[in-house]
Amino acid sequence: MDNNDSFLQFLRQNPQSIFIEAEAREERIANFISSYNSKYHRNISISSQGIRKLGDVDKWGVELRVYFNNKNNLSAYWQDRMYKNKVYRADEFKYRIDDNSLVNFLFEHGYILGHN
Repeated sequence: MDNNDSFLQFLRQNPQSIFIEAEAREERIANFISSYNSKYHRNISISSQGIRKLGDVDKWGVELRVYFNNKNNLSAYWQDRMYKNKVYRADEFKYRIDDNSLVNFLFEHGYILGHN
C-alpha cells in the first residue's frame, strides 16, 4: 500500500470532517479552477469554499492542503508531514497536510474542495 492509499484508508477507518483547500496567485488559481471543474464535473469559482487567492507573493504554483482533527492511527509517514494548524482554520481543524499528490488522489476518490 502506498502512502496516499494509507491516508485514504486512515480517513475511512477514522470518519471525520475534513477540509480541502487550494491556494495560489490569481492566474494560477484560475487555471486550477478551470482544470478542476473540467476533470471532476464541478462548478466552482474564485469565491467558492476551499479556494484561497493570494495577492502578489513569491509563490508560483498551486498548493493543495487537507485539514483534519483526528490523527489517531495516522501512519508515521503522514505524521512526519503533518503540521499543527495554528493560523488558517485553526478554530475548526487541529492539523493540516500540504501535499498536492495526496489531495489529487483524494479528488480521484470522490473528495471535493471545501468541506467533506
